[in-house]
Amino acid sequence: MSSIPMDAATNIVIPPSNAPVYVTSQETSTTVTNSQGQSLNAIHTTVYVTPIAAPSILGLFAFAFSTVIVGTRYAHWWGISQSPLVFWPIIMMLGIAQGLTALWAFKARDNLATVFHGAWGAFWIAYAILAIYFTRGILSFVAFDGNEFDSFGMYWITLCAVSCVMIAASFAESLIWVLMNIAMAAGSLLIAIAYFGGHYRVLKAGGWLIFFGACFAFYQATAWLLEYQYGRPILPSFRLGRRRLAETGLINRGFGEPGVKKGQ
Repeated sequence: MSSIPMDAATNIVIPPSNAPVYVTSQETSTTVTNSQGQSLNAIHTTVYVTPIAAPSILGLFAFAFSTVIVGTRYAHWWGISQSPLVFWPIIMMLGIAQGLTALWAFKARDNLATVFHGAWGAFWIAYAILAIYFTRGILSFVAFDGNEFDSFGMYWITLCAVSCVMIAASFAESLIWVLMNIAMAAGSLLIAIAYFGGHYRVLKAGGWLIFFGACFAFYQATAWLLEYQYGRPILPSFRLGRRRLAETGLINRGFGEPGVKKGQ
């Protein structure tokens, strides 16, 4: 069994810098006597470090699949106006998967992944619910398929704003994250313009852009998955900023102890 790095002063396990963990603690009090014979209360804090699998592998795959479905539909690669009747269940499930990823990313203290998966996961769930409205006849298929639909355009405006902030934050992560968020910001803006003005060609261009964003997400998720499984980078990850300087890999495999090592 490999040795576990610990802080000699506090006897607390020191996790790797990029270990996806969440931490809980409890405090206990004991009475000690100093050199003058005075009784003092000493507080001891015990920290529990619980490793988890890298959440964004699941989240990015879910995001890529849902974005490919919707992006290629907007680009008019396939489908008819009634297509939402067929694809809303998978969009709903993939959105829920991203929402769960956001919760686990929060526990792993990954702010970038928490915001990204939280925003897009919530959007895909809402997208699926809107499709259910169309199946019930509450909204028309014509509006959903790209004509004037200002309210839905506001969804994409907010996603564009979040994606712009994510671009700036992604420069501390990797080039793939930067390119993915650039594609999603530009695509979201064009789709919003299409819904506000009913511009068919603009909607088609926006679909192409978010499709490219899905491709970047798929690549990043694949790179992380392969590195996690093989213990070394297989695909280049193009790390930037602090990630490039401070870390030797995107995924940390842990120490290998029973109950801590990956797998079952």
